[in-house]
Amino acid sequence: MYFEFDDDQEEFRASLRRLLSERAPITRVREIAETRGYDSATWQLLTSDMGVPGIHVPEELGGSGFGLLETCVVVQELGRTLTPVPVITTIGALEAIRGLGSPSQQVELVPGLASGEAIGTLALSGNRDLDVDGATVRASAEGDDHVLGGHVLWGRVDYVAFGHIADLLVVPALTPSGDAVALYVVEATAPGVTIESRETLDLTRPLASVELSGASAQLLGSDQAAIVRVVDLVRILLANEAIGSSKAVLEMAVDYAKQRVQFNRPIGSFQAIKHKCADMAIAIDSAEATVMFASMSAADESPDLRLAALMAKAQGSECLTLCASQNIQVHGGIGFTWEADPHLYFRRAKAIEPLFGNKVYHNEMLADLVGI
Repeated sequence: MYFEFDDDQEEFRASLRRLLSERAPITRVREIAETRGYDSATWQLLTSDMGVPGIHVPEELGGSGFGLLETCVVVQELGRTLTPVPVITTIGALEAIRGLGSPSQQVELVPGLASGEAIGTLALSGNRDLDVDGATVRASAEGDDHVLGGHVLWGRVDYVAFGHIADLLVVPALTPSGDAVALYVVEATAPGVTIESRETLDLTRPLASVELSGASAQLLGSDQAAIVRVVDLVRILLANEAIGSSKAVLEMAVDYAKQRVQFNRPIGSFQAIKHKCADMAIAIDSAEATVMFASMSAADESPDLRLAALMAKAQGSECLTLCASQNIQVHGGIGFTWEADPHLYFRRAKAIEPLFGNKVYHNEMLADLVGI
């Protein structure tokens, strides 16, 4: 098994990188981030020209019919540029529908998400399993229909990424019988849905809170294995995003170390700076192998998916946190300023850490899985 992308995937990466460098440079990202919005123009380009986020979705459901590794390439490049577009959130909603929805629901809902005509979000990001004690939204049955009530909150986390621009929300809720948690699809514009934009640490991933009061919903299902697979897939995508951001941060640090002169010599010639950059490179190499293994496990539907996803998310987020903090140190005093770019990546690092569980939580789950 070779832990690398093939030539076609790397060519696709190069094409995507050119597009993002031309249409979504960091200056544009900053402009959009300051308004807590999203880059609708780049989103339209990614969806209309490249079929994001439905690259890995079968053609009969409106996708491009490629593999999950192509999607991982996309996510890495978006992490590299911090482009504020709802790719991971839409894929999370899309995969929930594919994994738990009926054939008719998939035909109805997946094509719009795969083409980008509809934006979705998975309203689930806390650090606990889907047990009945953690449910804050309750479903009730009204004939053949389902309605939801409650504040969307899971594992003390009540934010929903890109919730304020989403068309469809996939929400976890306690079933009417009260003995299980299921996922439901809710239209953002349905009566009884209140979505409020919130302040956020990561300026490039806007968040919102969601309140439901008698909102109509479609039941997807309560198969816990299928729900866990969706969460693990999102963990892997977040890990790939972290790898892309980490590589960008290392390049930023090296470039600055070559240009910044102190005591009549580039600071990159100082041993302390060399060590920081070397630590970043070593961390990326190690994390990238783990994340690639997890990505390939997901693409191949491997039985090791659960184990690989937890390792990838833990190591990927830890790698980005290290790289982002070291990058600020390499930049020195300017690294802490608003005008410099390092803080944007540090914000992304700290925002990724708790999503679907932090490193400590994942390590505890790994220990349970392997019987330690």
